[in-house]
Formats: sequence, C-alpha cells, structure tokens
Amino acid sequence: METVANKYLRVLVTGASGFIGRKLSFTLAEMGYDVVALCRNVNHPFLIQHRNIQFVKGDVLEPESLENAMKDCYQVYHTAAMAKMWCRYEQDFYDVNVIGTRNVLSCALKLGVEKVVHTSTCGVWGPTLNLPVSENDPRAVGFPISYERTKYLAELEVKEFVKKGLEVVIVNPSRVYGDGPITDSNTVSKMVTGYIKGTWHFIPGDGKTIANYAFVDDVVDGHIAAMQNGRNGERYILGGVDVSFNSFFGTLRQITGKKRSLYKIPVGIIKAYSLLEALKSKLFNLTPFFLPEFADRLKCNQQYSSNKAIAELNYRITPFAIGLGKTINHFKSN
Repeated sequence: METVANKYLRVLVTGASGFIGRKLSFTLAEMGYDVVALCRNVNHPFLIQHRNIQFVKGDVLEPESLENAMKDCYQVYHTAAMAKMWCRYEQDFYDVNVIGTRNVLSCALKLGVEKVVHTSTCGVWGPTLNLPVSENDPRAVGFPISYERTKYLAELEVKEFVKKGLEVVIVNPSRVYGDGPITDSNTVSKMVTGYIKGTWHFIPGDGKTIANYAFVDDVVDGHIAAMQNGRNGERYILGGVDVSFNSFFGTLRQITGKKRSLYKIPVGIIKAYSLLEALKSKLFNLTPFFLPEFADRLKCNQQYSSNKAIAELNYRITPFAIGLGKTINHFKSN
C-alpha cells in the first residue's frame, strides 16, 4: 500500500485488538495515517504499538465514548464484533453486532464522517450449494448461527444509514487466517498450531468439505482499498482460495515436513458430541467446545467469489501455500 500523500488523515478503527483490527490499525499507521484505535482495554496484549496509533478506551455500546474517539476523524473502519462461537448471554451477539453497529453509524452521521467501511462476513450467505457465491446471491438456508444472523442484521442497519446520506461500504471476509493471536473465533490458527505441536488429530467427515480461506494481509489491504475506491452501499467479498480439509492438512504436511496421524471422524459422531456439549453449557453454563449448528455446517461447502473486489478494488489473493507458509513461520518464531 502507498503512503498517504498531501493529507494527514485521522481515522478511527473500532475493534482494534481484534484479528483484523489490530493489523489494519498498524498498516494504516505505517501508511502515515493518524489512527485512533478504539478498544475496551488500552493495555490489551494483542494491540500493536506504533507512533501513529493512539489507543482510546471505549465501547461501541457506549455512544459517549464512541463520540469522544470519533471526533475529528475523516474516516471510520468498523471492525468490532462479537465473533465467538458461543456467549454466556445470547443477547450479547445482538447488542454488539447490531446495536453497536447502529451506534457507530449514528455517531458517524452526526459528526459528518466522510466514509465508513463496515466489516461484515461471508457468513451472511452461509453454506453454498453448487457454485461459489457472489455479492448478489441470496442466502440458501436459515440462520441457526447467532453470529451470522446478527451480522446480517447489521448489514440491514448499514442500508438504512446509506439512505440517510452516510457513505458506507461493506466488506465480507471469508475464513481469515495468518499471523496474529489465537482467539476463540480463529479456528484456522488453532488447526495450524495444533498440527505443528502434534495435538490436532482429526479431519471432519470425509475431508472433502470445502471452505474459503483469506490471508489476513489481503483482507487488510481490501479494507483500505474499499475505503479508497469502494462504491457507496455496495458489498465486496474479501475472500481467498477454496480449499478442502484434505487439501488443508495436505498442504500443512508438505510445508511443515511433519507427518501427523489424522483420523477422519464422521460428522454424525461430531454432531452427537456437540449435542452433549450444548447440554453441558445449558445445564452448567460452561463454555462448550463445539455446538450442533457448527457440526451441521461441517457437511456444507462455503465457497465464495472475490471477482467483484478484484475488478473494482484491485483486490489480490495470496496463494494458499504461500499464506499458510507465512502463518507457520510466524507461529514457529513466536
């Protein structure tokens, strides 16, 4: 990405300690932007320090703190979200993802922000049936997963604010991977580090189910390109490469040189286990390892097309083996 010319822009990034938000903040700072990084904990270990980043304590559910952080900002990147598999309080998904988005957009409209990039997810389309999904395709199934449902509702909030005169572009990353912290929402990092350490031993189903993997650096560049060139009210899929579980672990084996014993576990067994986990969380309020709605998803492909972002944003996709190699090197050196 090029550095900022002639104009020293002040931008806000919400969710600055998140997998995308932390790297986006750093990249913008390196480009010469004056970055206001909104986070609930300014001492969070995932934050990246930089002379051009100012960490501001705040919460998307506290409009006053939002307004304080957003004042004098030309642009806003809204990456904050509740992206976990499970929450002790189900309402948290709606509060953070829908009301939080409404608060950010309302504040941006009030303060005259030039443009907002809203981070959504390919999960708003859910599983794909035959061909890779593109931006105008409808969702084929219901919304059993709270995260996907509330991110879809957040996109409806965006559409309402576009009607009110706010310029907002939506970006939809697929399954993001790369160097960065291992969090609840980042299953790819768990699979990679587990394989390296020899603690990951299974492949779901027959291993033929396909998902779309997007390298985090590409996704960050896509956010910035959407701010610069994205059309108002439009959605852009920031995806990567469609890869089956068999290919994923085959590539891991090739790059690491480690041949691990991996066992294919039928989805029916995973589903039975997930039902017990769901019962455990319901009875004892304990964090489940896996949930039935995610077990059901293991039967379905999730293939997405980034052609629109490639054509309009000059989006570039890192080959999977190269991105995975960089990810492995990061975990080995940290």
